[in-house]
Amino acid sequence: MFPTTDVNQHMIPILPATAWREFRGEPAQKGLNKTTHLAMIEDPSGKWHRCYVKGCPPNWVTPLTEAIGWLLAEALNLPRPEFAALVMVPLDKLRQNMQMDQHWLNYSEMLSFCASAVDGKNASQGWKWLAHLRAKRLYKRPEIARISAFDQWVDNQDRNTGNLIVKPGGDYVPIDNEFILYSLLWAQKMPFNITHNSLLIEGAQHLSSSDYARFKVEVAREGKLHIAALSTVEPKLEQAIFSLISNSTAANTMWANIQQFLASRAHPDWLSTQLGVIA
Repeated sequence: MFPTTDVNQHMIPILPATAWREFRGEPAQKGLNKTTHLAMIEDPSGKWHRCYVKGCPPNWVTPLTEAIGWLLAEALNLPRPEFAALVMVPLDKLRQNMQMDQHWLNYSEMLSFCASAVDGKNASQGWKWLAHLRAKRLYKRPEIARISAFDQWVDNQDRNTGNLIVKPGGDYVPIDNEFILYSLLWAQKMPFNITHNSLLIEGAQHLSSSDYARFKVEVAREGKLHIAALSTVEPKLEQAIFSLISNSTAANTMWANIQQFLASRAHPDWLSTQLGVIA
């Protein structure tokens, strides 16, 4: 599905294998994606970034969904890691540092998404009572309603406080947009299902009924910004899809489906209707 050639003229950099500079370890928790690792990545200006790098088996759409998620978050000015790119990972070097399963035996490179590591702690990290207290507090932050609205818009089925990073100053940064566009690109196409997680689902567990009702209104109000953001970012999304999918017919079909999906959910009243509130 995805090419292995360099594409440099793009809004989100697509970097060659030489940009993967040094292996820096494996995270304690990888989730479903066992290729995830830490590495130093060199950007087009020559600056090195300590990044989480996430590849994908050959038939996964991870690079595409992560790239789209990054571009949409950028259009909305959501909190995000300072650097992101797609990078070809040299598998001969990666195998020297971590085990790779049999899927990769016939491959020399792996197209991966990378994002710079965020200084901070996982929002659900720590003792259970502390995580619960932190979770109640996070819903008072204005960026949480914005992130939650974004996740509803892009059909992110795997957002929870476990993939929110609390920076030292108290700001929350979401990481991991792999399972966006879930019903369009993932559901019934992979040999697994994702348990639906969202900040709205967790909010219902942590907030009083009145606070939760107010939070839903805030989320619906943030949803009214999506149509303008989509309008500004559509050329970048189209370019990303045609850069990553070499077959023009498949790329055209993919772009048409994604554009229609996002546009219908970006209607100013769509999220209010979904949440059953007036905003």
